Amino acid sequence: MHEPVKDNDRTTDERRLHYEKWQWGGRLPSETLRAVRGSNVLDLLTYDSDLVHALDAVGADVQRFVALLAARRACEAAGLTTVPWVARALTALAEGRPLPPPFDDPARMWERLRSTPLAPRPPVLGAVRPERPRYFPPTPPGWAWVPTAERGDDGARHYELGRLPESPRPTVPDGKLSAASPNVEHTPDSVTPAALTHPASTPITRGPISQPHFALPAVLVAAEPSPLKAALDAISHALETYGEHYPDLLEEIRSVCAEQAGT
Repeated sequence: MHEPVKDNDRTTDERRLHYEKWQWGGRLPSETLRAVRGSNVLDLLTYDSDLVHALDAVGADVQRFVALLAARRACEAAGLTTVPWVARALTALAEGRPLPPPFDDPARMWERLRSTPLAPRPPVLGAVRPERPRYFPPTPPGWAWVPTAERGDDGARHYELGRLPESPRPTVPDGKLSAASPNVEHTPDSVTPAALTHPASTPITRGPISQPHFALPAVLVAAEPSPLKAALDAISHALETYGEHYPDLLEEIRSVCAEQAGT
């Protein structure tokens, strides 16, 4: 017989789900998506959470097609499709066969790349993740997180709970909530108002990347036994291969998923 769920356990679980919903772009993941969290799915979520959920919904055949498409697009972007040993690997992927040498040994694969002359290509800057909305823990009814007037010396932004008249006073241990750690339990004995701090956003810039070094892993992961994991990881590596031009890749893959969803 299962033990009854205590109120504090229920609160902790609600906070976990609240944070997970934010992490996955405003909706909870399916059990299938949760099962591939060892992949690059959490990284891809920061670029396009809707695409992650769309891939989960299209089925294994489309996922396998998307994995192959991402691997091929990565190799095209890196100028590798005319390299015979890479072309053979892409053909094997399309035909559902195991990857040929040197893809059966990553060390040999990298050595082969070092010894393969490649035509010069225009420099491409690395991909930069879009800024995502800040996470705010759930609030009691009639309350909302509001910014305080002051900023920290490091540009951090401070927030506190704004309370409507006649609302009960919420409390947390030590008067603090971590924006990155949602599993903070309220304690009725505390009388300190809840508050949290978001660090200042730091602009990120990336220099030129070596596209072939991102493209070859896309080929490797596209052969993963799990179609969903293969698709997610191949897109992630292809996205890095595209670098600053990654929106073009994601737009094409979104289109493929939308077409398949409508058939």
